[in-house]
Amino acid sequence: MTADTLQPIERRLWQALLLCVPVSATPLLPFGNGTLARPLAIVPAALLLILAAYRLLVLGQRPRLAGDGFAALGLFTLYIVISGLGVVMVQPPDAFKGQTPLDSLVRALLTWGVGLAFYVVARLQIRTAADIRMTLRFLFIGMGASIAFAGVQVVAMAQHGELLRVVQAVTDLIAVRYDGLVNRAQGMTFEPSWLATQIIVLLIPALIARAMARQEGVGLPALPGHALRLGFGFAVAIGGLLFSGSRFGLACIVAMLGLSVFLAALRGRILAAATFLGVLVAGGGAVVAMSGLGAGAGATYVMGPVAYLTESADLNSLAGGDVATGVTDALALAGRFAAAEAAGLTWLDHPVFGVSLGNNYRYFGEYAPDWAFTTQLFTQGAKEGIGWLDPNSPEKGNAKNLFLRLLSETGVVGFALFIVFFWRQLFHGRPHDAFHRYFRLASAAALGFSFLNQDTFVDAGLWIPLALCCAMNHLPPKIKAPAGE
Repeated sequence: MTADTLQPIERRLWQALLLCVPVSATPLLPFGNGTLARPLAIVPAALLLILAAYRLLVLGQRPRLAGDGFAALGLFTLYIVISGLGVVMVQPPDAFKGQTPLDSLVRALLTWGVGLAFYVVARLQIRTAADIRMTLRFLFIGMGASIAFAGVQVVAMAQHGELLRVVQAVTDLIAVRYDGLVNRAQGMTFEPSWLATQIIVLLIPALIARAMARQEGVGLPALPGHALRLGFGFAVAIGGLLFSGSRFGLACIVAMLGLSVFLAALRGRILAAATFLGVLVAGGGAVVAMSGLGAGAGATYVMGPVAYLTESADLNSLAGGDVATGVTDALALAGRFAAAEAAGLTWLDHPVFGVSLGNNYRYFGEYAPDWAFTTQLFTQGAKEGIGWLDPNSPEKGNAKNLFLRLLSETGVVGFALFIVFFWRQLFHGRPHDAFHRYFRLASAAALGFSFLNQDTFVDAGLWIPLALCCAMNHLPPKIKAPAGE
């Protein structure tokens, strides 16, 4: 097998990986009932790594890659291994939720290894302007299929009956069952918030960059039909967010488009500002229109808190005068706030090195805020509550926030190392053109928002945008699009 025959195989495997990104919890991977994050993209990623090893060890070919990023990741990896072992070795080897501190560290290092695999593969496959355009195109195709399936799920939930049973059965073939289809769509992911996060991170930055720069991609000017394609792209992305009914996703898109309106107006790009405003208005109208369906953005999960907060004129009467409890109960955020506060308190007590990767959840009972126990958060059967304290329950009181997870588990040293890597991947060097400038700004905002809502390393959506920005940062100064593109 020669290098020439390997290249088309690698290209097809990379395209397959991109199409598989939306499948974040496939039941095809036998990782046990307690593991929900099972990205199907692991399979083509592993095959690509095997081919890369064949090139290196058998053919003697070294990858032509810029070294930017690998040293920082290697240093962070070495740090979390050494500091993690140093911390867990002085802790009692007591099992909690079936895992000792060392077990939890090893499992966390495995998830970190999966993330590294995605990053290395993405860096190997995204090197040229053509690679960047192909990656963005296949991500849109894969995400478009997941969003279309989410639309089918919304229709099924609105109609109930036999259609819902059939769609639920198909969903169970694609994703590990979490809550099942009730009133919010999950597409090909394992829960609605993952679908929303993938849309925010994988689709929105490119759409914002295309609107702001009036370009098809990096080094590629606008082509005939640009406005129509842009409108279609926003319609698909906003539709997916509406189908998911994720309050976090809806809040993120409002914030990102609001910032984009401000930036576009500041730069004198009135058409782009009008486009973003139009998307916001259309999205708001769609939320109102969906309220009659009782599904997606029209579910009580989204509309109920809005009505609760807007119709309660006497805030002092809420929850017996406890406004904070009333609001968090209405938004169903008490669990996340409790987990975040416990993670923050854990870090304050272990500021330099943290409590070791993967072990944050073990400290929730010790640092859980007092107010969590005075609410109904820890009632019997609550997923976010009593299960976090039960030593035999698989439910874990994780930070659910990557910033707080890194601080509490790796301390300020690990947090600083990761942020240095993250920042250099996004903003190393001057932008090549307007699309590059706005893409990396939007990607930074999207990833920052996603870190507030998720704390896992195994989602390829964390690593591919970083590799895209890194590839753009290392493109030659003058980029010419191939004829016909």
